Amino acid sequence: MINIAEKIKQFVGISFWDSLYKAFIFRDFFIAASSSCLLRKVAKVRRAQLHKINELRKQDKYKVLFFLQTPSVWKYDTLYNKLQKSKLFDPIVIVSPYNVHINYDKQECFRVMQQTESFAKAKGYNYISAYDWGNHKWRDIKKQCSPDIVFFTKPYKDTLPAYHIYNYTDVLTLYVPYGINCMHLYHNNYELPFQSLLWKLLLETDFQKHYAEIYEKSHGDNVEVIGALAMEKLMQADYKPHDVWKPQGKKKKRIIWAPHHTVDYLFNFSNFLNYCEDMLVLAEKYQDEVQFAFKPHPVLKFKLINLWGLEKTEAYYHKWEELENGQIEQGDYIDLFKTSDAMIHDSASFTVEFLYAKKPVLFQIRDEKVKDEFNSFGQMCLKQHYLAYSIEETEQFIHDVVIGGNDPKKKDREQFYKQYLYPKDGIMPSDKIFNLLKTTLGK
Repeated sequence: MINIAEKIKQFVGISFWDSLYKAFIFRDFFIAASSSCLLRKVAKVRRAQLHKINELRKQDKYKVLFFLQTPSVWKYDTLYNKLQKSKLFDPIVIVSPYNVHINYDKQECFRVMQQTESFAKAKGYNYISAYDWGNHKWRDIKKQCSPDIVFFTKPYKDTLPAYHIYNYTDVLTLYVPYGINCMHLYHNNYELPFQSLLWKLLLETDFQKHYAEIYEKSHGDNVEVIGALAMEKLMQADYKPHDVWKPQGKKKKRIIWAPHHTVDYLFNFSNFLNYCEDMLVLAEKYQDEVQFAFKPHPVLKFKLINLWGLEKTEAYYHKWEELENGQIEQGDYIDLFKTSDAMIHDSASFTVEFLYAKKPVLFQIRDEKVKDEFNSFGQMCLKQHYLAYSIEETEQFIHDVVIGGNDPKKKDREQFYKQYLYPKDGIMPSDKIFNLLKTTLGK
């Protein structure tokens, strides 16, 4: 067992030098370190945003960019389609890099970009790659596209500065969080310069608004509660999903296993290293009754390459692909949720998101301390889960709840969904954003 001193050393090695490296690349040391410096910057940006709105009201059409790094963080499908159908907007997806980390494999980063381009093409989106593959250089997207409105998919400095909010403070910037905050991770969710510099921070419930008002440096002055945009299709009773599961000879129960990436953090709740082989064993044991979709967090592979090496990591992922009743899912997951029967995970965001599917869900909990990592909203969500502290309890969930249909938490899950997750006014999140833009632009 790793002692606390070793964990601190490991954490500092991973995060401290990486943070210094990015502070140098992005040149934001003072606004990141000083609230007063940030607030002076925010005041200047607010004036620029107001000026931009006045200018935009003179236009008849607006160019909208969506910066996308990985398919799994894409939450804007319904909004993109709504904008595309409107005569007011010209939406474009910008496939941007995920590579500003000193210890991440660069070839894997380019592979992810290619995967993201394939995702955008398959979706039928109008998209541009930030990387000019033919000339081997990065494109000046701001100069090439001249956007009026920009949506981001992540708040971190894990892309190049040209594709971060610092380069777009003179246009209208918006962000729908890629995960619904349910933990005491207020710094990354609200306290970064990113959140305060946004024109609009689009949050899911009044719980998240309350946290933003407390922790955001601008005290939530830019917050709009619009509901969970990413979960909109799950909330639509008439939505017909694609069946993304591998064909089987007979009908089987479908279980998603979604391990988190926190295998090298100081305070981690990932069980992947403990369960990775055991989950393969369970998949083989129940091959006549259950299909498994391995749905790893997109960052997990980067972490495993550092821990295991590329060859071992690729071999493990390949094992899931070659299973007759197994598969890997690394992209958009709404159809996966919709067509599944249950989920097993240890992910923060899925603690909330899978509740929109209203199906049985198990949290593989590392120890009792993990519960303390959840905030008040997260605690409420976790209570809708079955908990497993071992692979034996995980198997019991598969056997009794999923296969056997003994689901005593079903009624409570459905009540929780109605009370806290479904929009009280019945208006879908994409409609609220669309109306917000039209009203702001005077259309």
